[in-house]
Amino acid sequence: MAEPLRIVSLKTRGFRNLADAEFEPGPRFNVISGDNAEGKSNLLEAVDYLASLRSFRAALPKDMIRRDAAEAEISGIVHGESVPRRFLLRLRREGGRDLQVDGKRPRTRAQYLIAIQTVLFHPGDLELVVGDKERRRAFIDRILEHFDATYVSSLAVYERALRSRNSLLRAESPNRRALAAYHELLASSGAIVGQSRARLIGELAPLALDAFHAISGEPGTLDIRYEPRVTPEVPAIMAALEASIDKDIARGFTAEGPHADEIALSIDGVAAKRYGSQGQHRAIVLALKVAELHQLSRRVGRVPMLLLDDVSSELDRTRNRRFFALLAELGGQVFLTTTQPELILLDRDRTDFVVRSGVIGTR
Repeated sequence: MAEPLRIVSLKTRGFRNLADAEFEPGPRFNVISGDNAEGKSNLLEAVDYLASLRSFRAALPKDMIRRDAAEAEISGIVHGESVPRRFLLRLRREGGRDLQVDGKRPRTRAQYLIAIQTVLFHPGDLELVVGDKERRRAFIDRILEHFDATYVSSLAVYERALRSRNSLLRAESPNRRALAAYHELLASSGAIVGQSRARLIGELAPLALDAFHAISGEPGTLDIRYEPRVTPEVPAIMAALEASIDKDIARGFTAEGPHADEIALSIDGVAAKRYGSQGQHRAIVLALKVAELHQLSRRVGRVPMLLLDDVSSELDRTRNRRFFALLAELGGQVFLTTTQPELILLDRDRTDFVVRSGVIGTR
């Protein structure tokens, strides 16, 4: 059975509006309440940023540094392996960041990401269902980068080559030979990206379906399909790039390749963005998050920390009760923010905190 990852101590300094302090969460359910704009989501952002190196608000590092501080620092002691691990992240106002794991700088970003995992839900995740396909690709990419270093490096190579080719396409007189020089690199890295996504989606689909039934209580079939723009094989991507040169020059960007792939979500064969209510859409998103947690647990042998930002206001009471019953079965450490702690339908293994003006206290 996978061991849960648990933050036993989190320290922040100069981060958002949070007071410079040490936060010691409980091992299971941590209910963090408070009025709006007091700092609840900032606390979740600190935990998630320490694990993912991304802000779920798409903030730049300098935007997360408190106005009166020159830099911000997030550090955590995490249990879940044979010995506790120490993570440190420092953001500098002039740009850049410093990373440490157990007092040493990781060799690569991928090495850091594989060492710690979180699964995050926040209200903006509704865009996974109703938004554009870039959001769904980002969801899949985030899962893969937490256990597949080859995927991380291949995606980075692909994106650099794509930016370079697009830059050439925007030139006044694009050089065809220079454009073609990127095709082999795009095809070899793009094939790895596409094949990795396809395998992951095949593994996620049954997990998401089970979670959707558990949360919604509905008989409908949730289906997740990978729909690549081009078959993710080197010859197919090479051929597509060669065939599209004239059109790419006319439009000024590269149209073919995994950067344009779709991850299609449907309920009973109907596109999910056109199906049902917002409550059903939220049930779909939460099912995807539960599937993500299960998949990461399988792949890394540790249950990720689950971060839920204002989830209680996103579901009706029946789905709310079903979701919290599911959470009780999952294991692992959970952080939930809410303005109404009475809506968090958990009676056991619960630790309550309150946030006021960035100061975290117990209730």
